[in-house]
This record gives sequence, C-alpha cells and structure tokens, in this order.
Amino acid sequence: MAHYLATVLPGLEFVLKDEIGVKIADADYQGLERGKVHFSSKLPLEALMVLRTADNLYRPIHKFQVGPHKIHLAEIEQEILKCDLSCAYLNGSGMISYKVNASRVGKHSYSRFDAAEAAARGIARRSSRFCRSTAEMHEIEFRLDINCEDAVFSLRLTDASFRYRQQVRMFTQAALRPTVAHALVWFSHPEETDVFIDPFCGSGTILFERLSYPYSRMDGGDLSQEAVEASKQNIGCHDHVGIHRWDARQLPFASGEIDKIVTNLPFGRQIAADEDIFALYCDSFREMKRVLSWNGSIVCLTDAGTALKMAAERIQLNCSEETTLSLKGLHPAIFLLKKS
Repeated sequence: MAHYLATVLPGLEFVLKDEIGVKIADADYQGLERGKVHFSSKLPLEALMVLRTADNLYRPIHKFQVGPHKIHLAEIEQEILKCDLSCAYLNGSGMISYKVNASRVGKHSYSRFDAAEAAARGIARRSSRFCRSTAEMHEIEFRLDINCEDAVFSLRLTDASFRYRQQVRMFTQAALRPTVAHALVWFSHPEETDVFIDPFCGSGTILFERLSYPYSRMDGGDLSQEAVEASKQNIGCHDHVGIHRWDARQLPFASGEIDKIVTNLPFGRQIAADEDIFALYCDSFREMKRVLSWNGSIVCLTDAGTALKMAAERIQLNCSEETTLSLKGLHPAIFLLKKS
C-alpha cells in the first residue's frame, strides 16, 4: 500500500479523516497532526481525487531524525542526498525544475527557509537533472515537514487545480475556499432527498460543492446582484438548481419546506460598519427556522461566535460549535443549529 499525506486547513483534520474513511474503500488511517492526515491505500492516485476537503496530496519519500541547531542543517542535506527521487522524474530526459517548501514546529535555531535551502542542496547533489526554480512556475514541488526532531520529506502530487476544482471562477469579496465549503457541506450529511439552500451564497462556492452529491432541489441567493451573477456563472445550468437575488431575512419558501441550510454567514469585512451583526443574525435565523423542516439542520461558518450563540438562543435554535478553523489570520468556527 502506498503511503499518502493529505494537507487540510487546520481545524478540518477530523472532517478529512471521515471523508477518507467513507470514500477510499481500502484506506488505512495512520494518524493526524495539525493540518495533516496520514493514510495508506492501494488505489491509484486518480481514485484519491474525490477527497474534496484536502488542499493537496503528497507522497512521503523519506522520514528521518534531525537536530535543532544550525549545524544540523548539514544532516538535512545528507539525508535528502540519500533519497530515491525517481518518483519525481518526468517523461523524457531533460531538466526538471523544482521548488522546496518547508514547515517547522518546535525549538530550532534555524528557520523553515534554512531547512528548505538545505533540502534543495541535497536534491541538487542527488541528481543533475533537477534545476531549482525561484519563480512560481516549476514542474514539481517537494515538501519538508519538521516536527521537533522528526522530519518527513515528500513529493507533491496535486496542483492548484485540485483544490480550486479545475476551472476558472469568478470570486466575490470574502469568497470561501472550496475545501472549506466542502467541509460545511460534509457536516450537513448530504442526502439525495435534500431540499437545500444557501441564503448568503456569495459566488456560489457552497452550492458548487453540494453539486458533488445527489439532491432533490437546491437554491441559493444573495442581496448583492454582483454575487448573484458570479454565482450563476460559477454554477452553470443544472436541473432543479436556482440562483436568486433575495434578502436572507425574507426567503421565498413555504414554512418547513427546506431540509438543509448551509451558509457562510456575513462577518468581519463582510459586515458594514453601521450594521448590527446580532440583529442581522436574529432576523436571518428567524427566517431560516421558519422555512426549515422539523428535522432539518443549519450549518454555518462565522467568527462572530458570541453574536451567533446569542441569536440562536433568542430564536430558540439548538446550537453546537463543531470545530474552529485557522483561516488567513481569523479563527471562524463551524456551527450546527437545529430546531428546539
């Protein structure tokens, strides 16, 4: 079985672990750490592309021990020099441009950039076919993760099209990362009978991720006409999917009509300075509760956790905080709400 390292936004490790267990039939879970899930599988790489919560997939090449001081950078170079890098060879016999990224956790007298430099020197000495690239354009990428004294050297197997879904998309302000949108959808436990809505759909990222699973009907909307147009372009034409301009505080649905609501609530820079976020959440939740079926659920993301909990209590929705993320300097949380 081949060993894989899947990277994920910190806070979503258990979501990815669950997705791997459901979608990869022969997966052998081998542990997780912050932002990483380790597993093995006999399936070809193409079969692993169904993992939509993962940012990237890597093939670990070498594990070794390394000391904490600058003098030990030479050990990194020597360890990489011993690696079999044939898995990184491309077709043909020409030069291969590469880049090394590194991460470091623990007390070390060297930086992650120093570690990346040492690894790059080892690669250059290992084979004359490798040509280091300082530009963003490179053919392959290596990763060196150092956790205290443990180091793992890996080859990146996926590119940006993996996490951005292989398409050119329109993004509005505060657009949600597709992998995070998928995590929200996964928390909703998608079912083929779902009548599903996103009341604050923005550029449609959550709706796009929900299309990966069977559904009965799906609608999204936003107060911004720009967001509605972006969402229509990103979603395209699908049966039983509607994109609308609406106010989330006045949804065009009958009481009890909706099974699942998943949304990225406005917060931070998405909220105007003179707008009361607590009042917005109260009004929105009141309307969501009205249209929600008796056993339906609301999954939402926000960093305004206090306002959300107060609004949920005011509207009499049961509220649980599922996980907190680390996202571009913010720490939003995923919340699950249900009717009392």
